[in-house]
Amino acid sequence: MIRLACLLLLVAPPQTVIIVTPRGETIVPISTERGSSAVAAPLLAGPLGLTVVVEGSRASVALGGSVFVFQLGAPFVRAGGVVYELVGEPYVARDTLFLPLHWLADCLPRALGARYHWSPGATRLEELPVAGPVAAAPPATASPATPAPPPVGRPSAAPNPLTGLRHHHAVVVDPGHGGADPGNPGRFFSGGLVEKDITLAVARLLRAELARRGIAALLTRTSDTLIDLADRGAFCRAECDLFVSIHVNSMPAGRNVERTSGVETYFLSDAKTEDQERVAKMENEALRFESAPAGGSRGPVDFILKDLQLNEYLRESARLAELVQDKVIAVHPGGDRGVQQAGFMVLTTARRPAVLVETGFATNRTDGAFLASSLGQHKIASAIADGIVAYLLEFERKLVAAPAGGR
Repeated sequence: MIRLACLLLLVAPPQTVIIVTPRGETIVPISTERGSSAVAAPLLAGPLGLTVVVEGSRASVALGGSVFVFQLGAPFVRAGGVVYELVGEPYVARDTLFLPLHWLADCLPRALGARYHWSPGATRLEELPVAGPVAAAPPATASPATPAPPPVGRPSAAPNPLTGLRHHHAVVVDPGHGGADPGNPGRFFSGGLVEKDITLAVARLLRAELARRGIAALLTRTSDTLIDLADRGAFCRAECDLFVSIHVNSMPAGRNVERTSGVETYFLSDAKTEDQERVAKMENEALRFESAPAGGSRGPVDFILKDLQLNEYLRESARLAELVQDKVIAVHPGGDRGVQQAGFMVLTTARRPAVLVETGFATNRTDGAFLASSLGQHKIASAIADGIVAYLLEFERKLVAAPAGGR
């Protein structure tokens, strides 16, 4: 939730930010050239002692013994396993990295709470004296031995008149591919579109459809930028109920390349068929566009799937996939290819029920035209939103029934 300080920044953007440390006071100008308040990272190096490394679309900022990892063009920052939402996006202009002022005003004090204090009225960040090193706050997750249920906000005073939902919910929507990774080329997409364009368009519409239904929705990317696969699922941790990744399927060259059509929805588990393995391999190839991960080398998918914590929401993910699939096939011209399972890297780091929707085949003429059309994209987004609502309604009913079952 955006705090009062952030709302003040939006209503009356300040001209400067004051940084006070034991070494003195520094006034740093604020830029609004991209529409939201941002600060040039080099101007923070002196007063705060931070260091910056920019590699491709990733920017790593080291401060106070912690590393904050930004993705250019994405309104999120990761620190110590926690993903924070940002007001505004980091960007590079004139060979200079600009960081959202919201990072200084809200994320930095939250991550390093014993070290920094923000005063919204004065637009002032103060470094406080502390004893010993400061580390970023650990992720709010349960131990592997006692998995935590998906978080549910406080119940509303009355059910939502549109959905019947009584609790506040949040969903992370992931538009597949982006930036240097175009996804599949879109054989039957018009206007030079490729998969990354379709997924972003559908994801934006899905966010709007969820908001219309009273469900908070965050996008892992809001523009044409590349987000590492492992980072996408990590957005869905503490303040998140569900993770939904949007993709477009394609068939390799062969006799059935243009005849295969339809939608299929995946959840994370071992692939059972060659076609499931093919789709997972196709989507996991996005790894080749990524820079080296900050946390070191990732193990193979088969190894990751053996982590029981990653399968803690297996049943819930399968049910979510069923409900989403049922809704989408009702509006899709290509037919029902069913609920599938495979080892998708993008789903492995989501600590909540997670699915991947292959919205149709770019190699099929009918599917391609449907996916590239505004009407088709609206229909798919609305149907996925309906599936999400159906799942959340079932989940809320289980919450009510659980005490009666003696648990």
